[in-house]
Amino acid sequence: TRRRLMRPTGVGIVTARADVASADRPSARASSRVRPPLVGRRASSRALALAAGRRSARSSASSPEISRGGTSSGQSTDSPGSPRRTAPVAARPTPNRPLIARSKTDPGKMERARAWLGFPPEDAVEHLTVVCAHCDARLTPSQMDYDAVRERLDPTLAAAFRPLRRDDATNDFLMRSSRRPWVVNWAQSYACTQLRKFVSLTDANAILGRGKMMVLTEEQARDLLGADVGADVGAEGEVTTQLAPSRGVLLDVGAGEGEVTTQLARGGSFASVVATEASPPMCRALRAKGFDLVVQSTTIDDVSALARDANVRDLRPDGKFECVSLLNVLDRCDAPFTLLTQLRSLLAPGGTLVLAVVIPFRPFVEDGKTHRPPRERLPLPTNGTWEDGASRLWREVLKPAGFTVKRLARTPYICEGDQRNAAYVLDDAVFVLSADEGADEGVLKTKATCEGADGGADG
Repeated sequence: TRRRLMRPTGVGIVTARADVASADRPSARASSRVRPPLVGRRASSRALALAAGRRSARSSASSPEISRGGTSSGQSTDSPGSPRRTAPVAARPTPNRPLIARSKTDPGKMERARAWLGFPPEDAVEHLTVVCAHCDARLTPSQMDYDAVRERLDPTLAAAFRPLRRDDATNDFLMRSSRRPWVVNWAQSYACTQLRKFVSLTDANAILGRGKMMVLTEEQARDLLGADVGADVGAEGEVTTQLAPSRGVLLDVGAGEGEVTTQLARGGSFASVVATEASPPMCRALRAKGFDLVVQSTTIDDVSALARDANVRDLRPDGKFECVSLLNVLDRCDAPFTLLTQLRSLLAPGGTLVLAVVIPFRPFVEDGKTHRPPRERLPLPTNGTWEDGASRLWREVLKPAGFTVKRLARTPYICEGDQRNAAYVLDDAVFVLSADEGADEGVLKTKATCEGADGGADG
């Protein structure tokens, strides 16, 4: 009887050794070993437990999971002299080590579903993908440039440079495409591709209400133009910002759909706004925003006369403007240095020109569904650093054109994203200029040549 009761334990030990031998060194002798039959119900249950223990031991060899008692699953927890017992069949994880370790940065299915439906997490703005439209570099919002290397700037620009900062309005703009359902972004992108077979990209975006741009927010425009004149302390001790009084009339040339125009008008505290635009769908969007005058034209020859005929509020008798803005239009017009000369003549005494130019300068003209090189080319490089591009623009174009610089800033030129990326960005140089009364208006045409320099842009 004693021999029969001890027999299952001996069989289990022999079988385990045979399994080890077959795992380490394949052996037909070990694999063909025949186990003696076990006797009775108790022996059968013990054999099942032993088999389960061996399966757990084999799985624990490739799994890092540790059982609650601190030993590997399937290993015996008995002393040599005690009755043989096996560890639990399934390994149990410790409370601080789950079986599936989910990364905190990897969103679950619910988070991804919410993002596809247009409900991103609260802190999603810092993890957005922003793509450079020039080099296809993938950035985060914190990597967008607002500062510059002052030592590489022209000394005049280095003295005038003061950086702006990314504010809440910029973050809200960056999140726009992420707050739309993925299918809506995809449908707009597909519809734009189809419309471009018949109209220009500008018209297609205006028809669909997509592809909006951002250069300056209201807060950034106020900082750029110096609209804050101080602080007013009330009787209760509260401090309120005093804004400058009305600055007259703002003329925005190439206003697009008018969102940036609105921010600039509010930040600069202008009483009236006159906007020009060549695209008919964009003009409809401008009129919907309620500007004082919208002129649909590819030139600004008659803008002063049209403003007088429309009785624009606070317009000077000579038809000149306290502020003129040209935001990312210089590299898309047919005659850029002629346009700069015209803008200078439209400035009132002491007036301001706000000029935003993409660096590096790569001009082309949108001619219907196609692009072509401009008729007049500025002597600017199409590659290089932001500091070099801004300095060359100042020395070879703006200064000879009869302008003085009052402020320089660097800001990302952001376009709304689509189903692939949250936003697209270019690098802008924003100049705040005034007319140099002693300069000759014809200097620019003698300085800039139509043949271009450093390769000129060919579209």
